[in-house]
Amino acid sequence: PATFERRWEDNPTRGSYHTEPGSRRIVYDEGVLLGYRGFEARGTKPLFPFGHGLSYTTFAYDDLAIREAPGVGVPGDVRWQVTFDVTNTGDRAGAAVAQLYAADPEARVRRPPKELKGFRKVVLEPGETKRVAIYLDGRSLAYWDVDAGRWRADAGVFRILVGPSSADIALTGEIRLDRAITF
Repeated sequence: PATFERRWEDNPTRGSYHTEPGSRRIVYDEGVLLGYRGFEARGTKPLFPFGHGLSYTTFAYDDLAIREAPGVGVPGDVRWQVTFDVTNTGDRAGAAVAQLYAADPEARVRRPPKELKGFRKVVLEPGETKRVAIYLDGRSLAYWDVDAGRWRADAGVFRILVGPSSADIALTGEIRLDRAITF
């Protein structure tokens, strides 16, 4: 659940530490660009990306489908079901942690290139395939609107990215939000 840099100079927080003689100042100015988000925003390849895991087997991702599903109680909310297959392509049983990210390529505010929005652990025997479902709602696409003092998801197309780590995206799709949602 962490991202490891290849060298200290690659770490997104490096600029927060000031080295003036006698100074012990730390300025937290990276905002939402911490961890894998900061590495991606800077185009820096980490040694171990967020979600990187080792296994004695291999997995394949396939058949991404995104459909609108009924809302769950948030006024004006929309809900989507994102489904896909994970297959154990190796010769040993193993567990995969499928990760779902959302990206707002036309964001009006500073946002990371992609944001983790859900994950599922899937235990599979050799050759076995399981259908995985992860649900998203309007909050999954939203950001905190500082001026309005509420959550906001702007209208537009959001990219949906699925894979075994932040740096290994196997499936892509999209959700179109026809109107802004605030809550």
